[in-house]
Amino acid sequence: MTHIVSVSWGDHLIFGEGDGRLATPEAVWRRMKHWREELGAKIVHWRVPRTQLEGRFYRAKGYPRTQEEREQVNWNYREIVPKIAHRLGMQVYLYISIFDEGWPLPPKRVRAKSYHNAMHGQHITWQSDFSRQNPEYTLVDRTGDHRQWGVMSLSYLVVRAYFRERIENLLANTRFDGLFICLRSQSRPAVFADQFGFNEPIQQAYLRRYGRDILTEDFDLQAWRDLQGEYLSQFLREIRTDLRKRGTRLAVGAARGDVLGPPLGNTTLAWREWIQEGLVDELIINQNSSKCPSMWHDLWPMHRGYGYLQNYLDGHNMPLLLEHIDETYAPVVRAPNPAGVRLYVARQWDERSEEAEAALMGHPAVSGLVFSSFRHDNPKAIERGNWTA
Repeated sequence: MTHIVSVSWGDHLIFGEGDGRLATPEAVWRRMKHWREELGAKIVHWRVPRTQLEGRFYRAKGYPRTQEEREQVNWNYREIVPKIAHRLGMQVYLYISIFDEGWPLPPKRVRAKSYHNAMHGQHITWQSDFSRQNPEYTLVDRTGDHRQWGVMSLSYLVVRAYFRERIENLLANTRFDGLFICLRSQSRPAVFADQFGFNEPIQQAYLRRYGRDILTEDFDLQAWRDLQGEYLSQFLREIRTDLRKRGTRLAVGAARGDVLGPPLGNTTLAWREWIQEGLVDELIINQNSSKCPSMWHDLWPMHRGYGYLQNYLDGHNMPLLLEHIDETYAPVVRAPNPAGVRLYVARQWDERSEEAEAALMGHPAVSGLVFSSFRHDNPKAIERGNWTA
């Protein structure tokens, strides 16, 4: 059984304590040994903090730069983290998100009454340079008037090229064993699940294929959802080709089920095709965009959205986890699987439970579990129930 530890390094740097900040190579060495010995982790997913990406922080007047400054370190994580992991006999994957490009600081009246919660970026936000300079590539609704900030449409070749270049630059001259692409998003949820996804390439592709204009005519919703999912699969094919050139593995993390789910809509997750085509080496299910994996704060308590075909938040059209694995995932993973794709289950949003974990580990289709390093390393912060004392 190979477990994974998921490291939201920015959370550690900003809100961690002592070695739990992971602010020095020595602290990383000590904590990584604990992850190996106490969590049974053999793989590390190391998330790139926003200060390491090309982007801009926005802050309301009077709010300090404390969080941004605490993320700064004077050592090269891209060189040192793989070196530490390999010395401990572990593998390490670079962890990136592709639906989390951030947003401008909303007006004060919006932040005061309609925001995700009182501490998670209410008065300080971040946005990538690419998103800020190219707002037209952000997911748009049918009217063209509303965008889902932070979520770029993969229907644009230039957007896929942007992410491929980001990944190439981050992996260049490193010894990361793999890449983990997370499909979670901190962006504000759609008001209804089929609100976004009307960008021009999708409109044109649907018109060519089905002869209907999704902006002005009735159309087959499921065919439109599937089309959006095709662009995600195409992106994975392109990334897979890039990674094979360097011998780097690919893992993808998603919510349970066949759609991206809250906050991203009913876009089809063609995970069966990913396994059958060998597009991924590992598929991680049971991810949750609604709750912070480190402190479990509800990110968007006022904005849930509705109309999802499957919704992991309220269980709509979703079997229980073990039942879902047994009936849906296991037949695909255990069928002819030439690429040997492995299935993992995320546990960052669940209390530790020997009974539950034993049941999952005992399932023949499950290769391992994923745990949160922050929750393991910072018990005092967890006990306080808040980021700061």
